[in-house]
Amino acid sequence: MNTLAKAQSEYLAFGKALLSSDANFPEIPQAVSQDLFDLFIEESIAANIFRFVTMGSDTMKFYVKSGTLEVYAPAEGSPPTESKLVFGQPVVLDAREVRALSRISDVAEEEAVVDVVALTIEDMARKFAEVVDKNVIRGLGDGSDAYNLFTGIQRADTIAGSATGVADLAKAPLKVEDINAAVATLEELGYRDELVMLIHPRAAMHLRNDLAAKGLESISGDVLRTGEVNALLGLSKIYVTTHLEKRDYSATDTTKVSDVVICAPRDAGIGGYRRRLKVEKDRDVEAGITKIAASLRFAWKIAKTDAIYIIKNALAQ
Repeated sequence: MNTLAKAQSEYLAFGKALLSSDANFPEIPQAVSQDLFDLFIEESIAANIFRFVTMGSDTMKFYVKSGTLEVYAPAEGSPPTESKLVFGQPVVLDAREVRALSRISDVAEEEAVVDVVALTIEDMARKFAEVVDKNVIRGLGDGSDAYNLFTGIQRADTIAGSATGVADLAKAPLKVEDINAAVATLEELGYRDELVMLIHPRAAMHLRNDLAAKGLESISGDVLRTGEVNALLGLSKIYVTTHLEKRDYSATDTTKVSDVVICAPRDAGIGGYRRRLKVEKDRDVEAGITKIAASLRFAWKIAKTDAIYIIKNALAQ
């Protein structure tokens, strides 16, 4: 049996088990669980930007380097001065659980079972990716709902003792010069490699216009479509996302603005997964409905606030 046929067979068997009244719900097949997690990783911006580690328990300490080794040129016959890595306070990851619930009606034809299960799994994976991304990017950290379990990088400047760089555009459209200033600040602090930028589509529109006004019409569209911008702006990648909050400028000014975040992902933050996505079911035979619950335990923490630069209140309309 080839790989595709085997995967379809596993989806069919799993779908039949989901829609049956059998109390012995099987373990989720490898093909289904792999697709679920792979799609989650593929859809998640955060998982593609930041390091996410596997957590062996609900709480995990992660040490962030704050000082490095020194290199000396000692005189002949003299030993070099000893130096060592220096670590700051450990970053503590505390995993929190998020759950999604879906319902599937009975389906008669076997072919439809595969499609229904696949679509349900796909939708759950996308929603979990959205939950993780919103927490990592703009989460308030107040635990008010599933999207605010952790403090996102857009709020890095609100953390006590934050060293996050901040510039306020006060409703002005984003320009190349604003990005260059942010990149230069991070580079001066030693964050020179793999810088990424997150930007709302409306703020990106004004950046595109600025690129075109500077005679860069041929690349102004491609820069934000492909994200490949290293030669132009000193960034390795741009992510255009609506997960960045778009809001009124003030209580009395409804001009729409958003924040632009530039960071060094390796140092800015770290996430963790306590376990892979788990699927459970409950069967309502009388109603002909199968309830599917999926859960994920994950954690996120900003590690070094100075590895983040926020350009606030960029025009986003």
